[in-house]
Amino acid sequence: MAEENVSDHYRLSAHAWGKYPYEVRTREQLLPAEIDPTALAQVVRMRQPSRPGRLRGWDFFRICVQDHNLLAAVRRAGTDALFMPLMTYVLTHELVHVVRFYKFQHLFEAGERARQEEESRVHAITAEVLDKVRLPHLDRVINLYSKYGTEDWNSGPVFSSEGMEHADLRVSV
Repeated sequence: MAEENVSDHYRLSAHAWGKYPYEVRTREQLLPAEIDPTALAQVVRMRQPSRPGRLRGWDFFRICVQDHNLLAAVRRAGTDALFMPLMTYVLTHELVHVVRFYKFQHLFEAGERARQEEESRVHAITAEVLDKVRLPHLDRVINLYSKYGTEDWNSGPVFSSEGMEHADLRVSV
């Protein structure tokens, strides 16, 4: 669902993703350095070694889903109904980053301020991409991110099913 919606937004054909290689891994598949104690996901740039006849290797991006944090947030909410909208938001958000990196709309290596500004931009794009998606609780996930941004909410009040006021929705690059 995330790839299809991002494709529609950026007008990418099905084969265009070959120009934007990425992979998705969960905690079980992640290297220790790719595990984050607070984020729901992060994008890591990888370099494939050069092959015979090529001058250099090629880059691709790895979306590291921090499923332990994602599941903990859903557990704290007390309802499994949040899993799908949260996962949809997170994967869409990370794919927007991937496309923006490949199109050089934002540099992967950026200072902290530029990264924070990019997170705001990517959230706005993600909200636009998901605007037509009809999924229970998705609007709440988007609104939470709009309200709290990239704060580390692990230290604050927990994600509750009543008010859904706080959640650890931090995604990072």
